[in-house]
Amino acid sequence: MTTIDAPLVSAPTFTRLAADTRYVLGGFPLGLAATIVTVTGFSLGLGLAVVWIGVPILIATMMMARGLAVTERARLGLAPARDYRAGGSSVVSRLVAVLTDPQSWRDLVHAVFRFIPSTIAFSFVVTWWAGVLGGLSWALWGWALPDDGMELPELLGFGDGYLTIVVFYLVFAVGFAATLPTVTRWAARFEAGFARALL
Repeated sequence: MTTIDAPLVSAPTFTRLAADTRYVLGGFPLGLAATIVTVTGFSLGLGLAVVWIGVPILIATMMMARGLAVTERARLGLAPARDYRAGGSSVVSRLVAVLTDPQSWRDLVHAVFRFIPSTIAFSFVVTWWAGVLGGLSWALWGWALPDDGMELPELLGFGDGYLTIVVFYLVFAVGFAATLPTVTRWAARFEAGFARALL
């Protein structure tokens, strides 16, 4: 498995680009699902804690956050798990240990807030890939767009000829392609940095 924290020169550029892209694109739906599940469970458990029904919901939410943390550690290539408090021999003491374990709370904070770095990283990577693929292929599908407005090259004063527009978007795509490995590398490290700080 290629880890996110490996140096930039440790793998060929395309391999590194593919690994970083896969990590970021996979992190967005995982982050969204983690936030929805843990915020809902924590809010419900906290609201119902006064009648004690919420306590098992809180414990279940903490355990889900722990499972999501295990998944994220595996995606990062980290050690499988940190030491969690085991509690005593009784079921009640083990359940209380889940609620009083600092690492469990860090796992919960990561699950609740991970959508923020995931969304930022995802937005950059998708934008750069769209710039590359859209710019390179514009000549194939650009003619099919409605001719009811001005294209970007015309707005910038380069003219409105079809060949001018094709060349403009091709140059645009080359610029995106040249910076794509750097941007995806930064996005993957940005998202992974948040996880490493908490997990």
